[in-house]
Amino acid sequence: MFADKLKYMQGYVRVRLAGYAPERFLNLCANHDILIWNLLYREDHYEFCISIKGFRKLRPILRKTKTRIVILQRYGLPFALYRYRKRKLFFGGMAVCMAALYTMSLFIWNIDVSGNLHRTDSAIIKFLEEKHVYHGIRKSKLDCVALEELLRSEYEDIIWASVKIQGTRLMIDLTENLVSNSAGETVVEDTPSNLIAAKDAEIYSIITRRGMPLVKKGTAVKQGDLLVEGRIPIYNDSAELVNYQYCYADADILGITSYTYQDVFPLAYEDKVFTGEEKNSYELLMFQKQFRLPFGENDFAMSDTFSRSLPLKLGESFYLPFVLTKKVAKEYRMEPKIYSKTEAETLAGNKLKDFCEKLEQKGVQIIENNVMIVADGKICMASGEIKVIEPVGIRQAGVVEDIQADDIQKEGQETNESDGNDN
Repeated sequence: MFADKLKYMQGYVRVRLAGYAPERFLNLCANHDILIWNLLYREDHYEFCISIKGFRKLRPILRKTKTRIVILQRYGLPFALYRYRKRKLFFGGMAVCMAALYTMSLFIWNIDVSGNLHRTDSAIIKFLEEKHVYHGIRKSKLDCVALEELLRSEYEDIIWASVKIQGTRLMIDLTENLVSNSAGETVVEDTPSNLIAAKDAEIYSIITRRGMPLVKKGTAVKQGDLLVEGRIPIYNDSAELVNYQYCYADADILGITSYTYQDVFPLAYEDKVFTGEEKNSYELLMFQKQFRLPFGENDFAMSDTFSRSLPLKLGESFYLPFVLTKKVAKEYRMEPKIYSKTEAETLAGNKLKDFCEKLEQKGVQIIENNVMIVADGKICMASGEIKVIEPVGIRQAGVVEDIQADDIQKEGQETNESDGNDN
């Protein structure tokens, strides 16, 4: 492939060789390192291709072998330029085109973000625009190292960022910390905190790593009840309370809870039926400005539109500031239909299945499904409860109290008296 392009750039000709000793001519070409290719024998002559440089070396060999040569066809860029040498506008247009391509190569026309899981590409690009990094920015104004530090400092879950320029593309590769709390908040483990119940539940299991557990397996709790306290009492040798040690409560707490599920929909509905009629329209994004091309108007009363964007580029990394978007409008009409009992129950079952799958994706374990599906009369109804095992502990900020020694002693005495009464 590269050799063919090189031959075209240098120019070559296809010739006919005839005369007294054509075989000797071919041998002398090989001895003088003159390259010939696509050699064919035709009855009383040979045909082959030879470069312009090699063709100019043939005169002494032709004289020695008493052969003659005739040019059949000319190929390559030199001949094309010679053919159009008088067309000044053509060469002027080529010069303007090359200058425009060079100018556009100085800017960024495509921003590619990869490795992001928690945030969309558009959200990160919008953040970059707020920091004056946008489509069309001059490449000389970009500091890739500073941009990497900016991304890491702005998003605390991004632990690694790589920013580089390839052609007219800004390549941003991110690595996020997959281990984070559900709220996405920054955890400072030196701050005292408690774990409380997020909802009414029956404790299924509790594994405490730090803090004072106040519940055990089988305990019924209400929303807001304290499960693990981030305050540990300290007693002396006489079993008297002398102080508290505050900590960041940490525990895995699973509880048995239930979700109420209800879904009702009518058996009569309208179905979307496509007529087969389509209309195409086009839009051109030029230097980040949208232009609608003046043809292919969508005049359907009801239609769905499907879009496909085609960025214009040279190779894989030289993007141009032009994006052509094709929109296909497909006409449809609404037809009244009625679900059969089987179809309605199947649809309700699929909706219930999707609901359960979403729960499982959140780490919820379903242990009992008590949802009933009934299709009768004009409606289909699915209702009931789904019993699950899920994490029920949520964090609550702790408060460090400044307790006087007398208060501690009094509380310790109350604790001891309470223990004595129990005995």
